[in-house]
Amino acid sequence: MNQQDLEYFSDFHPAWKAFAVYFFGLLVFLLGPFLNPEAMISPALGQLLASLFLAFILVKRLGCRYRVDAETVTAELTLPSRQVKTAPIAAIRRIDLRRGASQRLLGVAHVHLYLEGSEHPEVKLFGVPRPEAFRQLLLDLGASDQRVYGAWRK
Repeated sequence: MNQQDLEYFSDFHPAWKAFAVYFFGLLVFLLGPFLNPEAMISPALGQLLASLFLAFILVKRLGCRYRVDAETVTAELTLPSRQVKTAPIAAIRRIDLRRGASQRLLGVAHVHLYLEGSEHPEVKLFGVPRPEAFRQLLLDLGASDQRVYGAWRK
């Protein structure tokens, strides 16, 4: 087990890189109506939509906190309401790294953790940095990873 990875993932928020697509959308809506006067939306609507993108980024980044210790993985979501989801590492049977092309390029993933006897993920982590190192840390701590391939995986 890599002690540096355990320290790194002991308490973290979603990576800023995970929000790259949202930052792009923010720029499109903020600058688009000014750069193209014939745009289908007004500058005021563009600013409103850009503000909503920024609000989502801040709420998701600051409202999610993830912790990993020797026995559990915990996801604490504080906005809009407080939720805490915990997965015992020994009961994790599948670690699903979900990422598109842009997330692969940026080195982030959304991680879904499945527990023994469950068809649906018990814990979902948004924007995990260094997802392969995260998966390896969980495996080193005693989780198992049943690989599932294909577009129709649950």
